[in-house]
Amino acid sequence: MHTVQIGIIGSGKVAQTLLRLAYNAKVPIAGIYARNQEKAKELGIKFNCAVYENIQDLQSDLVLICISDDALPQIISKLNPNQIAAYTAGSPSIKLFSHPQLGVCYPFQSISKGRDLLASDIPFMIEGKNEFVLERISSFLQAIGAQFQQCGSAQRANYHLAGVFVNNFGNLMLLEASKILQNAQLDMSPLYPLLNETIAKAILLGAENAQTGPALRHDQNTLDRHKEQLNAEQFVVYNCLTQRIQDIFKK
Repeated sequence: MHTVQIGIIGSGKVAQTLLRLAYNAKVPIAGIYARNQEKAKELGIKFNCAVYENIQDLQSDLVLICISDDALPQIISKLNPNQIAAYTAGSPSIKLFSHPQLGVCYPFQSISKGRDLLASDIPFMIEGKNEFVLERISSFLQAIGAQFQQCGSAQRANYHLAGVFVNNFGNLMLLEASKILQNAQLDMSPLYPLLNETIAKAILLGAENAQTGPALRHDQNTLDRHKEQLNAEQFVVYNCLTQRIQDIFKK
């Protein structure tokens, strides 16, 4: 099988992760283009590849576009029409872009600095405007040892939205919990077994069957005591989530 040579547009967390996975799997890297040229040069040295100042000069079997959603239209419009490329964003539909050789290579995972995930830790969702694009994306992901599935834009947008609730909003709840405990000069460690059991139980039983707590039981005295402990911003969140639980489980 022909080893796909990749190019990278971007220098953020997703770009760095794909560069690292490609480099470790000995996938050839043609080079990097990034708005932040200093960061691009650092990555070029780290991963032993060229750095380009112009997008058109970055040519490879597959260019992976790892930038913010809002920047996609401008960057994609600058690509050579014959350049096979794939963006890594989850929400934007492929139909928004006229580039004829475009695809999607979306890592459905939370990628953060300081966490070097394995390729097997990241489920990828892929899409392409033609079979040739899909084959290039698939070949790259196979080369780095990743699991992937073909997923249309509408399906991917739903996964992205669901992921925001699970990951981004879920993490915010942990942040608010940490603030409550910090204000009381208490440590977080007793929460960790609870967090692990919450996730394990939701996976095993399903989230609907795993729901517990004072909102579900309509323990009004407890709910009132909690609200007295919260600041104004936390009160709004607590009230909203309590009401949502009671609305879902009203029966």
